[in-house]
Amino acid sequence: MKKTTLTLFLTALLTAMVLLAAGALAESDGGEAEWTIMFYMCGSDLESKYGYASQNLEEIADCEYPRSETENILRALASPVESEMVAVSGRVNVLIETGGCKQWHAQDLGMDISTTALQRWRFEGYLDDDLPEGFFLEQTLPLQSMADPDTLEDFVRWGAESHPAKKYALVLWDHGGGSKTGLFIDELFGGDVMYLDELGNALRASGVHLEAVLFDACLMAGLETAYAVSDSAEWMIASEELVAGKGSAVDDWLQQVYISPYLDGEWLGRWVCDMTEAKYTNEGDEQAQQLLTWSVIDLKAVPALVEMLDSVYANIGQVYTAYPKLMAYLANYMNNLERFGTDEGDERMWDLASLFYAPGMAILIPSDIYRNRLEALKEAVVYNVRGPGRSGARGISYCYAVDFNASELEAYSRNCPMPHYLAFLDAISPWTAPDWVYETAERLPEMSELDPYKIVVEKVRHEDGTPGLAFVGDYGVGVGTVRYRMFKRDEDTGKKASMGVMPTWYIDSYGENGMFIAAQPWLWPALEGQPVASYVINMVDPGSYNYLGSIPLQIGTEKWFLRYGYFGEENRYTVYGLWEGYDTDTQLFNRNVKSLSQLSGQEYSLLYPIYNGDYETPTDFVAAQPQVLYRAMYLEDKPLPPGVYYIQYVVYDIFMRPIPMDIIELEWDGDSLILPEDLSWEGTQELTIPEAYW
Repeated sequence: MKKTTLTLFLTALLTAMVLLAAGALAESDGGEAEWTIMFYMCGSDLESKYGYASQNLEEIADCEYPRSETENILRALASPVESEMVAVSGRVNVLIETGGCKQWHAQDLGMDISTTALQRWRFEGYLDDDLPEGFFLEQTLPLQSMADPDTLEDFVRWGAESHPAKKYALVLWDHGGGSKTGLFIDELFGGDVMYLDELGNALRASGVHLEAVLFDACLMAGLETAYAVSDSAEWMIASEELVAGKGSAVDDWLQQVYISPYLDGEWLGRWVCDMTEAKYTNEGDEQAQQLLTWSVIDLKAVPALVEMLDSVYANIGQVYTAYPKLMAYLANYMNNLERFGTDEGDERMWDLASLFYAPGMAILIPSDIYRNRLEALKEAVVYNVRGPGRSGARGISYCYAVDFNASELEAYSRNCPMPHYLAFLDAISPWTAPDWVYETAERLPEMSELDPYKIVVEKVRHEDGTPGLAFVGDYGVGVGTVRYRMFKRDEDTGKKASMGVMPTWYIDSYGENGMFIAAQPWLWPALEGQPVASYVINMVDPGSYNYLGSIPLQIGTEKWFLRYGYFGEENRYTVYGLWEGYDTDTQLFNRNVKSLSQLSGQEYSLLYPIYNGDYETPTDFVAAQPQVLYRAMYLEDKPLPPGVYYIQYVVYDIFMRPIPMDIIELEWDGDSLILPEDLSWEGTQELTIPEAYW
């Protein structure tokens, strides 16, 4: 009896101690957790086809909440109900909303994720094996598009109200398309996409001020994106480049938040940068290592940076009107900046520091103002990491929208807060800027009205007979670059197989002040000795690579692109890895990338798109004989096999807008070119951008 009484007394005393300790902890921080981290996961094809979202959920499941020794003792002595009162100080809440996907692959995590409803989950991870851990379903809601700003707004508001904390972080997980396109692709709602203005409105409407917003999506470290969220968060964490399907190192940076919850959003960003870089290094993913970029952006500094860039375009507008040759110099310099996206009219994100460091900018701008612009950039990008293949990436880009068509510019203008920049885009395109632009900026003359920008070419031949182009005198001011398309005729079917699009390197002097440019069709990139269909993705300044290219191929039934860089000074190619390409249906980059070592030993077949009459839209693909994929692939220039080929020059104006010319048929016998006797290639021609382009 006495023993029982003593046991009851000790139990009551320990219970009181637990409650007092829990009360003290709760009183010390007002019952709030330190962090609530909200993952907004629009699964899309990244999950339904590849299971990448589930892989990130597995990384979350690997995280464990480390408790202090005092908390562990108190929890061991407390009842299950009382134990929930103990872990208040330093707590980290993890919430996930799932949707936008036709099929989920998270069954092994105990998650029955619905494709007919939105679901909200809470993750609990403990070191103590006696405590419940895993993903717990908190809410099921009617199905709604994850790209609908109302869906995002409601999730953020719910997360803050149901799980209050001192600091909130929002992780936006899915596809990203930069400043023109926005982000998310909801598979269940026809590929619905959220534009940046919708994103900004959703975060403002939620009423929640975020410590950090992390874009686990491609191409989102842009100035326009940062401006859209600048009044709703303190820090932005994002990548200028394509983000691999496996995304950021969630298990590492989330575990670090658990361990050090009292640090702020800047530290969260630094962890994401460093740990994601380490993730792909440890995995031996060569492509992700080479082209990786991540940065931490102080959103308080973004409005000043926006103002600085707009003032640059105020100056550029004056140069455009009064000094065409200088404008051509600046435009051609900008065409060689570190860039992200592609050159063929898709996303065009230019590294902002590359623009500010341009020699022409320093010439045009007084030194004190120039220094202020560099300081504004330094204050905005507080930290960034980059791979060797992206050595020029300095953490934030902007959308170089000079080649967008009218509807694309209309969409972009909703995301762009820079009136002088929009006035400049109005002048060089058929698009008309909104009225609010001209409340601040001056209207500039249309480019078509200014004679110096007209492009006149002379069709001439090299001494060996190769057809080429000459730009004589000022008629070359409006030219940005020249590339050429190559096709090979299939002798059995007569169809034209594309060999790709390449830069023109064959340049000679022409006359006293002119320049002759021609293709060199006798040499072509060959992979392990086999000619490829090679396409320029973008061209950059020497120092990293001269251009980034891609080669279509097939592995099994899947179509891939081999990404490579060309280094002109050394005349060599470096193969980076496999990429699933640009999705023409969704207008966004695909995040599915693999290193060569992941598929080493498998057979692949090079692909060549087949064209009929228009040379614009492929009707089919022809596959070459299978070869074996190695951990390292050798790409080099080799003579083409004999056959009938077709060349089409494409002249780009200074803003990289293409003007295709006539098709030229030629025969290559293995040693020399044989041109048709009736080939008419002479005279001058004024080139204009086709109306269909706009």
